[in-house]
Amino acid sequence: MKASLHKISIIILAIVGMLAFTNSPASAAFIPADILWVIDTSGSMGGDIAEVKARIQDFNTAMINAGIDANYGLVEFGGQSGNGYNSGTATLYQDITDYATFIADGGAFSKTSASGGGTEEGSYATLVGLNSATFRSGSVINVILITDEDDDSSLTDFNSAEAALTAKKALFNFIGVPGTGNTNSRYGVLASNHGGYAFDIYDFRNDPENFFNTFIQYKVQEITEHNAVPEPASMSLLSLGLLGLAGLKKKRS
Repeated sequence: MKASLHKISIIILAIVGMLAFTNSPASAAFIPADILWVIDTSGSMGGDIAEVKARIQDFNTAMINAGIDANYGLVEFGGQSGNGYNSGTATLYQDITDYATFIADGGAFSKTSASGGGTEEGSYATLVGLNSATFRSGSVINVILITDEDDDSSLTDFNSAEAALTAKKALFNFIGVPGTGNTNSRYGVLASNHGGYAFDIYDFRNDPENFFNTFIQYKVQEITEHNAVPEPASMSLLSLGLLGLAGLKKKRS
């Protein structure tokens, strides 16, 4: 009788561990992802901003089709736009919100345009977004920075952006000009250290449709893979479940 009860206990432990793992946030039907667009709005960026606006629906549709529940936010830096002149600074122009609100007529995204110029402090803009935005608990945070200049941020702000990405376990990607100025040692390092990729803005400008289709595929892959890492508690329960099965097998032998 005791042996039977012991077997039943082991089986229950194994089932609980497996169920907890399969029902963890990492295996949820829809993956929550908060996409933070960090966009240079200086005068040379007009065409790039227009293309992002034209293709944001395709981006969101791809997220939905991949089982990703995407929300969006917007940081502007480097120029004059709907937010006003912000040379040398950066502003969270739209906090994280659902897609419909993000693209609404009269909203921050719809009013974003390229005008003026100044210093393009992309690392600082990333830091402002990460520190100011209201991210959902458990979401995969993905920063997408777009600029045609290198980084004018101070080394302190760059290091702080690096630390903020690490603290929030955020992904970082940029569409820029690899190899120009300090781009590789700034944006390239952030992308390499934080699960992202470096994309050439001239590839974007030369063939926006094919570029963006490929870009979207990378985003889906990153978010899915980043979310696939089980939470520590789930891993513990899974381990208990596997130990339970191992114990049962050993008992039978």
